[in-house]
Amino acid sequence: MTTATSGAGIADTYAGLVDSIKADSESEGERVLEVSISAAGAVVDTVGAAIDPLGAILNAGVGWLLEHVSFLREPLDALLGNPDEINANVDQLKSAAVEMHTLAQEHREDLRSVAEWTGQAADAYRDSLSKMAEELESLGKTLDGTAAVAGISGMLVCTLRGIVFGLISSVIAELIRDALIAAASAVCTFGGSIAAFCGVASARAAATASKIAGKISKLLEGFGRQGGRLAKLLEAMEKLTKGLDRFSTVGGLAMGAYQAAKPYDTQQPAEA
Repeated sequence: MTTATSGAGIADTYAGLVDSIKADSESEGERVLEVSISAAGAVVDTVGAAIDPLGAILNAGVGWLLEHVSFLREPLDALLGNPDEINANVDQLKSAAVEMHTLAQEHREDLRSVAEWTGQAADAYRDSLSKMAEELESLGKTLDGTAAVAGISGMLVCTLRGIVFGLISSVIAELIRDALIAAASAVCTFGGSIAAFCGVASARAAATASKIAGKISKLLEGFGRQGGRLAKLLEAMEKLTKGLDRFSTVGGLAMGAYQAAKPYDTQQPAEA
C-alpha cells in the first residue's frame, strides 16, 4: 500500500514502525477490556470522576450496610488518576509533532529554492537538507505515536473506571433492594433477617471486588505492554535526535554551495 511517506527511505521505515506500534496499542482495548479503542481523538474523560456509587446506600436509609461493602470504593478511587494532566501531556506531544512536520515541510521547500545550484558542495547540501527533512518528519511521526500510546493508556483507565462504576452500581442497587426487605422483616425476625443479610451482602461485595481485581490485573498487564511500546518510540526518537546533531555543519555546506554557485566575477583584480 502506498502512503504519504512511501519511498522516502528513513521516513517510510519509521512510519511503518510507528503505525505498527499504534495498531498494537489499539488492540489493548480488546485484550484488556473487550472493547474497541481507537487512537484517533483519544481523550481521557473527566466527567463523573468524583461520583460515589456507594452514596446511594445512605440516600436509601440503610447506612448500616455501608460497613460491609465500603471496600468496593477502593478500586474506583484507584482508577481516578489525573485526566486533565494526561490530556495536557497528550496535547503537548501532538503540538510537538505538528512542529516537526512543519519544519520538515519547510526544509522540503528550501530544497526547491536551491535546485539550480551545481557542484559537489551543492549536492552535499541538498543531500543533507533532504535527509534532515526525512528525519524531522520521522521525529514528528514518533511523537504522534507517543501521543497515541499515551492517549490510549488514559482511555483504558477511563473505560475501565466506567466498567467498574457500572459493576459497583449494579451490585449496590441489588443490595439496597434486599437490605430494605431485610429491614422490613427485622421486627418479625428479631433482627435475624438483617444479620443474615449482612453476611450475604459481604459475600456478594467480595465477589464483585474479585471480579474487579481481575480486570485491574489485566489493565496492569496492558500497561506493561504499553510501557514496552513507549520504550521503542523513545529509542527511535533518541536515534533521530542524535542523527540530527550532525547537521550542525549544514550551514557550512550551504555557504560552500552558495559560493560555488556565485558568478566568478566576485574577485576583484589587484591594483597595479
